[in-house]
Amino acid sequence: MLNENTERALKESEVLLKRLDRVHRFSHKHEITPSRESMILAEAMQKLGDSLPQIDNPQNQDQLLQSELKRRLNGESAYLNQQLSGKLYDFDTVIKILSIPREDINSLRPWLEQNKERTQEAIERLFYAREIEEYELSLSEDIPSVRRQAEEFAGVHIQRYHKTLGRFLKGLTKVGEYLRDINAVPTNKPRSYFNQLNNNLGLRISAICFSKEDGTLHIREKELIRLYGHEGMGHALNFAVTRSNDLPYFLTKDSSFTIATAESVAQFYERVLMEDLKKSPETQRKLGIEHKFPDIYQETKDSEQLEVYKRKIFQYGIVVLGDKSSGNPNDPEVLRKKTNMLYEVAIDRSSVAGWVQKNRYTSFDSEGNLRPSLVAELKYCAQPVDRALEEFSRKGINYDEKGRNVIDSTFLKGLWTPIGFVDNARLRANSK
Repeated sequence: MLNENTERALKESEVLLKRLDRVHRFSHKHEITPSRESMILAEAMQKLGDSLPQIDNPQNQDQLLQSELKRRLNGESAYLNQQLSGKLYDFDTVIKILSIPREDINSLRPWLEQNKERTQEAIERLFYAREIEEYELSLSEDIPSVRRQAEEFAGVHIQRYHKTLGRFLKGLTKVGEYLRDINAVPTNKPRSYFNQLNNNLGLRISAICFSKEDGTLHIREKELIRLYGHEGMGHALNFAVTRSNDLPYFLTKDSSFTIATAESVAQFYERVLMEDLKKSPETQRKLGIEHKFPDIYQETKDSEQLEVYKRKIFQYGIVVLGDKSSGNPNDPEVLRKKTNMLYEVAIDRSSVAGWVQKNRYTSFDSEGNLRPSLVAELKYCAQPVDRALEEFSRKGINYDEKGRNVIDSTFLKGLWTPIGFVDNARLRANSK
């Protein structure tokens, strides 16, 4: 049972966040921010956020909701104010507004140092694992007949995977029940997606299909499994489970402050699905991949290692460039020093050098601050899932047959900031 002040704040926040959604829709349509309404709204959100207590370690559900709501309201207000004022924000201010955990930022270089050699080994395996000479040609989707053929071909495979994996996951976890409400379809859009309005899980045709030199179409099974884990088990189930539970309005609306958690969850379920399939030769057989699953699995692990490395060195580059303590970012000596810091953990030095030079001229304001939109990319370095798993582990709850239902329902219910996600996991683990 929530106390009266929490109930009041939740009701007021719903009105404010619906107004914010209207502002975003208007801005998207007309490519301009309605400044007067936005200013009034920013002040109202800040006022409501300030009325809530600062709770750094919530001990119950009431405190959890108050702390997370305060974080969301203050963040949304600060973001609107920055848009309206045109004020120049430094690195630390952007990190604070987005509530990016410092421990995740500080962990970037140690991870790169520990994984540089491992990533190089993964690259070598990927290079020698497949016949590079047998090209995978991109689809000629500009040709109507090819596009129709690819849509039909992809649609058949997507439906087979959706039905087979849906039945498989239903037997492993209670949240698997929600997959029945999701429609898996092929899409020609540039990215795979989940549409909350029509429940369509769109899997990008060009990502999962390719043609060979003889014109025949083929499926990239690894990529289809990855996308189903990421978009299906991750994003789609997150929305499906969230809206089926009686949650406060603000926990059902995604925002710039929840996207990092959503991505962390989706990446987790990519790995989960591949591990689940590894343990089920029967499901591999039903998908027709049992004879090549060992190769699919190894390529997936090596590709994952490489993608994580690329993501983290990009993020570490932002940290290095954003550090004003070393001097003027346009000073050649300062730039050389920063580039050398990146070289120490880089596998491909030429890419690093090119990235630094490109951002040298385009990414700093008149005060030497790295532009906020680039700093904001650090929200993706947040690792809320890993820390949440640690909270469960401390209480003897592991991601296995016994603990999976509890962890799945916790991870997929609600749209949280990274800090709130971990707080929620801790409370859930303590209640068991």
